[in-house]
Amino acid sequence: MISCIRDVRKAKGLTLDDVGKRCAPPTTAQTIGRLETGTRTLSLHWLNRIAEALGVDSAALLSLPDQ
Repeated sequence: MISCIRDVRKAKGLTLDDVGKRCAPPTTAQTIGRLETGTRTLSLHWLNRIAEALGVDSAALLSLPDQ
């Protein structure tokens, strides 16, 4: 499973800081960046928070390795 957070964020023209501020509760751009790159584990809780901040379904943020 691969995270597509960066692709969706960039397609919407948002910065890491924008997404962090849209999260409930707000978080830092650094945290969003770490979640995007896999430096920090993307839990279901984080996946749902970021999906809501981006205005997409959480499934839109994931893809299988062969897709």
